[in-house]
Amino acid sequence: MARLSFKSTRVHLAQKGLSLVELMITLALSSALILGIFTVYLDSSRTGRLSNSLARVQESSRIAVDILARDLRMVGFQGCADPFAVNMNIIADNPPTGDFLQTTLRVWEVDGANWADGTEFDGTSIETDAVVGSDVIAIQRGETVPIEVTGNMSATNANIQVAGQTELFSQNDMVLISDCENADLFRISSQPDSNTWAHAENVNSDNRLSQAYNDSARIYRFSSNVYYVRDTGRVDSFGNPIRGLYRARNNLLNSATPGFQIDEMVEGVENLQVLLGEKLASGNIRYRAADHAGLDLTAVAAVQLGFLVSDAEEVRDDADMGSYALPGETIGPASGGGVTHPEDRRLRRTFETTVTLRNRD
Repeated sequence: MARLSFKSTRVHLAQKGLSLVELMITLALSSALILGIFTVYLDSSRTGRLSNSLARVQESSRIAVDILARDLRMVGFQGCADPFAVNMNIIADNPPTGDFLQTTLRVWEVDGANWADGTEFDGTSIETDAVVGSDVIAIQRGETVPIEVTGNMSATNANIQVAGQTELFSQNDMVLISDCENADLFRISSQPDSNTWAHAENVNSDNRLSQAYNDSARIYRFSSNVYYVRDTGRVDSFGNPIRGLYRARNNLLNSATPGFQIDEMVEGVENLQVLLGEKLASGNIRYRAADHAGLDLTAVAAVQLGFLVSDAEEVRDDADMGSYALPGETIGPASGGGVTHPEDRRLRRTFETTVTLRNRD
């Protein structure tokens, strides 16, 4: 029994722990390994956040460009009637225009609180909310709708017989009818789903159109939109206000005071800048700001658009003190004066495009 006890004691004595030096080396290696893994994680996380932020900025800019460009390309559209050769006959009460050629494209520099004086936006939230230093662009045009003229037009005061999705329209709605020689803007005085569209004097200044149209004519919904940049009323995680691109659609109500349906289109658009390409007698195009003296808006054949877009998440390591060049304007940090952007840590990028106006070639 004593011999067995001796062997057990020798085994017990042979079991030793780590020395202090070995323990310190192990801890140092483990710490270095953990620090390396943590650093890689932080770098990977930061890179991922930057990539995601940039992707959101690019997506927002693409949507903003698509929305505005689609509307701009169709400025002044009134079917196959050339807006320079065919003056639209306007009999609708309280129309959004008295001269379609003059109002199809309008641009303002928002240089103060009264930029909209004398326009249909005067005294509205559009005037007060538009960001100072940004631009405002208004577009009027006809929009294609699934309605066909079926005829029965024997006189200029005869009702129009139509077929198609008449449920898209309501009584007193404003519509445009045109062929290649004439164009009229009137309000539907009857119930549209009756397939007989009257244009009586109770909602029109006259019950006579410019001609008796036949089934070769086309009907369009009249569209009057304005695009501008404003505060969304939301803030990011650091309390910085978030701006966005807005569209105000004129409801075209039969009222002396216009009403607008205002919708946020794209979050993150901080500034919109516009240069107008005026087509000269020589055929060349020169680009000018909207407030340039002598600019002929009816001769504008192309538009340069510039957007400054940011993401709501702050992913930069430092405050943004950069300057961003847009068509006709440079947007600098808030401490620099002039047209500025916040000095926060949001990612920003500029995007530009040139849109050719199809009805101005």
